Amino acid sequence: MTGPLVIILGFASYAFIILAMFRLFRINYFNPIVKIFATYLEPVSKSIFFFFNPLLAALALALLLKFVSFYLAYSSGYEPLTLVLISVVDVINSCFRILFYSVIGSVILSWVAPGNNHPMLQIVEEMSGGVLNPIRKYVPPMGGLDFTPIIGLMLLNLINSSLIQVLSSLA
Repeated sequence: MTGPLVIILGFASYAFIILAMFRLFRINYFNPIVKIFATYLEPVSKSIFFFFNPLLAALALALLLKFVSFYLAYSSGYEPLTLVLISVVDVINSCFRILFYSVIGSVILSWVAPGNNHPMLQIVEEMSGGVLNPIRKYVPPMGGLDFTPIIGLMLLNLINSSLIQVLSSLA
């Protein structure tokens, strides 16, 4: 009985992580996908965590949902503090995974469908631009080739693994 509930809570947690990523990278609010997330999910997170700004409220609710799903699934084997730490690691890992795949998606889109105006593709381009634009300031294109996605992917993996290693050493 708890299996479907754990899956639903996991999906809800990912939805609030995506909402937080939209807020963090200031994705265009007039994009219909972003508007759906902001219209339906932001009031939920703001009503529960009314004392936080929308970005922190979405992250806090994602963390709470992830903790509840882990607690329902693994309550007999772990202490609650360990489950909180595992939830934090999972939320951070999910954020970096979304960024990683948006950079890969942006590279593929630049080959397959450059300049496409689909709302989902615009989100991918804006999120990857938020990751890659600071790198582009220091690494110019060399001979018509842009190496910033490779550097960005390596930096994302390095930061993610370092944070997870530090957090898992606390357990």
